Amino acid sequence: MILDAFALRPQQTSLGVSQSVWQSHSAMQTGKSFIRRFAISTSLFTALLGTLVFTEMGRTAEKFAELDTNRIAQIEAMLPEKPAGFGRPCTDRVFWTSPATLNTVGNSVKTAEELLGETFPAWNDDLYLEYSRIGRRPPGEKMMDDRSAWLYPLVLAECLENQGRYLPLINKVLRAYASDPTWTWPAHDAKLQNFHRLSYSVDLRSSAFSADLAEALYLLGDRLDPAVRREVAAAMEERVFAPIRKTLATGNGNDWIGKRSRPVQNNWNAVCLAGVVGAARTFLPDRRDRAVFVAAAEHYSTYFLNEYHPDGYCTEGPGYWAYGFGNFVLLREIVKDATAGRVELFSNPKIRAIAAYGFRVQMTDHLVPPFADCHFGAKADVSLVGYCNRVFKFGLDGYQNSPPFGRGRLSSVFMTETPAETPANPSEENATAPHSFFENAGVLVSRPSPGTACRLSIAIKAGGNGSHSHNDVGSFIIAVDGQLMAGDPGGPRAYNNKVFGPERYTYKLLNSYGHPVPVVAGHLQKEAAKANPRVLETHFTAAQDEMKMDLASAYDVPELQKLIRTMRYSRAGAGSIVLEDDVAFTKPMPFESALETYGTIKDVDAHTFEFTLGGRRIRAEVEASGDFSVTRESIQELDAPAFTRLGFKLSQPVTNATMKITFHDAQ
Repeated sequence: MILDAFALRPQQTSLGVSQSVWQSHSAMQTGKSFIRRFAISTSLFTALLGTLVFTEMGRTAEKFAELDTNRIAQIEAMLPEKPAGFGRPCTDRVFWTSPATLNTVGNSVKTAEELLGETFPAWNDDLYLEYSRIGRRPPGEKMMDDRSAWLYPLVLAECLENQGRYLPLINKVLRAYASDPTWTWPAHDAKLQNFHRLSYSVDLRSSAFSADLAEALYLLGDRLDPAVRREVAAAMEERVFAPIRKTLATGNGNDWIGKRSRPVQNNWNAVCLAGVVGAARTFLPDRRDRAVFVAAAEHYSTYFLNEYHPDGYCTEGPGYWAYGFGNFVLLREIVKDATAGRVELFSNPKIRAIAAYGFRVQMTDHLVPPFADCHFGAKADVSLVGYCNRVFKFGLDGYQNSPPFGRGRLSSVFMTETPAETPANPSEENATAPHSFFENAGVLVSRPSPGTACRLSIAIKAGGNGSHSHNDVGSFIIAVDGQLMAGDPGGPRAYNNKVFGPERYTYKLLNSYGHPVPVVAGHLQKEAAKANPRVLETHFTAAQDEMKMDLASAYDVPELQKLIRTMRYSRAGAGSIVLEDDVAFTKPMPFESALETYGTIKDVDAHTFEFTLGGRRIRAEVEASGDFSVTRESIQELDAPAFTRLGFKLSQPVTNATMKITFHDAQ
């Protein structure tokens, strides 16, 4: 098997395998001039050798860390002869002039026309290196986002018009992408191995970007400059396909794939698999090669499900449910489309519960509790909930005509939507149920009954901690009529180099000091994922919900005998919420609780406080078994807005005490 010639620019320091790796040997005739023109780097040689070994040493000798070669052969028989993505190439004018396509992407022409008069954003080393220098992520990420954003409208506009108006700019942009030092986020390249082209690893960004590039090559086909196609193909091979092939063979590198001995428990697995497998099935010419990647999707995506409790609860928070599970949905549709429906990633019954999480976790007006690293005020992804509603036939009102899911990226803009054959659970809740209790996670969402005067809702958690965990055992958030009012402040707006390291819980936004939970004997909570909180009792009726939880295991305080938090939610009249803590020590110790808000605080009297935010008002009345002092502290960290911590500290150390806060709608 002979390699095709590469038409690459001299300044490119590393190279991958071209699209024509599996094609004819005629390119050998240009080999001498190729060698004279380009210095082949060590990384190129490694990529070439790895691919040749993969494709040429005989399928019977293939070895994979976890994949079954028999299953690969079965999947190979399911795949089409040629690679394909979602949608149709621009040569299919019936597809590109259809009302459905115009309705989906017709507005891309206006955006693309504007880009014709603009200067393509330049790659900036200084912005990329800002993370490695001082730990700031946003500058480098924005620089890369600004560049990649051009691909979507330009490619779609060219396919819609079919006049060649955008091709010169598309070729320029694609060539620029191929010459970028790396497609990996700065934060995922801390040692700058990718940036310096020493070795490539596949991350959240490079995987998704490779899928978009593959889709661009698929849609535009031979209308692109052949040299540009080869450059992009070479870059995809070196930066994405070759590193993943090595991982599949050895089990090493790209740890997000997961291992039997150490399964992945976060969104990386689904996100990166969706990108890598999407790129592979859309672009790789060798059917066996594509089958390996599809088999990897089928096998390794099961590890992603470890993140979720059997009740479907997402430990990373509602925002990461949309991101992680949304990419799992995309991966499922990629695999089904590639295999003509014969490989189904939704076969695990647990996935139905995960899909239901999207509406079960909602408070009111699509609002979700900002637990874990979820942004304050975030709402459920209506398009993803709508997809789940249609595919799983949940029968939710208001979601039948929600926007199709997957429209934000070139690789998924024409994503299919196929029904899932999963039986309904007789006890399955719907979005209008007055409460959702995630029993395995210990998380409760209590809502008003439809058509009543009550506008209060609350979400409270005993557990549910895992990846992206905050130290927040017992945390809660209260909303009035679709506006979060008081309680959990949510997660960061931007990450830095400390957030996922040993200094993570030095931030008040992430440790228990910044959450509406007690400070016990001067101690904050320990790492919540290592605590063992228990839900002691639950009582649910049409009129009232009650949950009682044991928070003592969240504190390393030997003198602490008990710490019970009880929440009572009443739907009667305008509604009310009571939070009561009952604490006991072996000897007198200090005790304090807190309440956080992004709103303004008005002191009604010494024990009553009114919170105003977003045109809504609630009152909180604080009662305790002894005198207490009130403190105010403004906290602003990790680019999140400033919030106020209202602290309530008992004036004297106690052996036994209660503290109760009652909330009412003040409108």
